[in-house]
Amino acid sequence: MVKKALIITLVAFSIIAQAGFNKSGSLYAAPSDSKVKLSGSLNIWAWGADAEAQARKDAIEVFIKAHPELKVTYTVIPTADSVWDQKQAAALASGSAGDVMQMSPDYYGMNTKYYLDLNPYVKRDGIDLGKMVTPGMIEKYYDTDGKLEALPLHTNCFVMAYNKDMFAKAGVEPPKDGWTFEDLAKWGKKFASGSGAAQTYALAKHWCMDNYMLYAEGGTPYPKDMKTSNMGSDKIVKALTLYKKLIADGIVPTDTAQKTMPAETLFVSGKAAMYPMGGFESATVVADAAENGINIGFCSMPSDVSGKEINVQYATGWAITKSCKNPEAAWQFLKESSFANDDMGKINARVGIPANRTVAESYFAKLSVGAVKFTNDYYVKHIGKAYMNPFGGTLASTGSIWTTMVQAVTLDNQDPQATVDKYAPQIAKEFAGYSFNDKK
Repeated sequence: MVKKALIITLVAFSIIAQAGFNKSGSLYAAPSDSKVKLSGSLNIWAWGADAEAQARKDAIEVFIKAHPELKVTYTVIPTADSVWDQKQAAALASGSAGDVMQMSPDYYGMNTKYYLDLNPYVKRDGIDLGKMVTPGMIEKYYDTDGKLEALPLHTNCFVMAYNKDMFAKAGVEPPKDGWTFEDLAKWGKKFASGSGAAQTYALAKHWCMDNYMLYAEGGTPYPKDMKTSNMGSDKIVKALTLYKKLIADGIVPTDTAQKTMPAETLFVSGKAAMYPMGGFESATVVADAAENGINIGFCSMPSDVSGKEINVQYATGWAITKSCKNPEAAWQFLKESSFANDDMGKINARVGIPANRTVAESYFAKLSVGAVKFTNDYYVKHIGKAYMNPFGGTLASTGSIWTTMVQAVTLDNQDPQATVDKYAPQIAKEFAGYSFNDKK
């Protein structure tokens, strides 16, 4: 069994004072400033497990210490077995939810009818979110009608880790920026050998693999306005055709093969040449690779045929409910959690790229992992290129159909074009039933 170790090397950094500018151009003091006067109670609901749950608690405690004038209570609810989803849904519907609720932009407006629009608060305080929030993060929190339903907390994306020795042995040049899944189909067979427990592959089948392949041929599941579906396009057919080839040629494991050994374990045990490494697991993957003698290197995620990088992000933020009894205190908490309290930002940096731009660029980006000195700078630079998890929340029903399409092609050996012809109309029907612009 691979021992899970955590090796994090902290690089020295300078603490930069948190500041922004109001409309007149004068300095905008951080809202954690002692001049802010608040009172009353504030109830916060969050989700989390393990390190994430602890980070959430620690960050809230920093806010509590900074605001002794407030009576703050909080609950961290586990996400396993849909506990969070069930409790959240019931509380929102009954009006008994917290004043502040954790959310994710990949819910795609699922609960936005329960949230306050934050645009008036941003305008009132003269905040330039583009300067205060890490680039590539705030855009995801606007609904298609322009409502700002939350402020970001942190996010994660991916980098491709690869086994230098496996590439050298196969006589293949390590992938360079701009490589594609089409390229993988050409040289990936050189890594496919053996059988059973000894079988090797070019790329481990990460749980996010279906999302990567969705974009492989330059297609997208829907346009930015989300008014319709693009899942019936020729680009989706080509993506499924390529996916089928990668698995049929042994370049990527089948679902059955991958279930016998986790993708990360497959990589750190030398049975897969590449592994998409999320920011949430970088320390563990690097440490496991070192323990097992894997000579690890890193490169960008693959690009689609048009040259756009295929990366996916998973994000989380805070929203204020319409039933909130203390919106000013709630707004204060959102600002400090997101960008105006560096101490909270550093705690958030334990589990992802913090929304606090100062902390992200001057602290988080310089954290290095293991003897290979992999730094988080990659994630900070690439987060703006990443697609949001495409089928969360409201779009889960479409995501289920996409999964069925992938399995029909890769497991049941069905024709990609016939599969798209069969399921694309079902997805179009789902989109016709979605309402993204009437939930204020």
